[in-house]
Amino acid sequence: MAHTKAKGTTKLGRDSESKRLGVKIYGGSPIKCGQIIIRQRGTAYLPGDGVKRGGDDTLYAIRDGIVNFKKTKYTNFTGNKKLKQIVSVVEDTSKVKVKSTKVTAEAPKKYPKPSEPIEAEQALPKREIIRGEEPPVIPPRKDLRKSKSPVKHSHKK
Repeated sequence: MAHTKAKGTTKLGRDSESKRLGVKIYGGSPIKCGQIIIRQRGTAYLPGDGVKRGGDDTLYAIRDGIVNFKKTKYTNFTGNKKLKQIVSVVEDTSKVKVKSTKVTAEAPKKYPKPSEPIEAEQALPKREIIRGEEPPVIPPRKDLRKSKSPVKHSHKK
């Protein structure tokens, strides 16, 4: 006679966590260097200019700019042509500031020190440096240890 009650089995109760794949930043949106554009398995989207592909096929930006998607015909390894999307990051020319090339020989401006001392500085106590004191003597560590017994123990075979 069995000592434990027979148990039924189930085919349910197993599920993996979702990987949160898909497009994270859409076309026309601003992006910073290093931000993820698409998380994918395989190469449904191909990297274009300003985009690199990570080890898990994630596409990420390698410069600041605007995300741009475009469709193109892609030749497969078998010779078949497929329609694929290429993701690129183009530099945003509307927000780029052009630096002037004018060189000036003026020295940098130095701000004058305030003539009146600040009240908070007056409230602080002045610290004095004490010289001539010796640091406390700390005994060496080997003096603190217990001495080992001179008797050697032999092991029996």
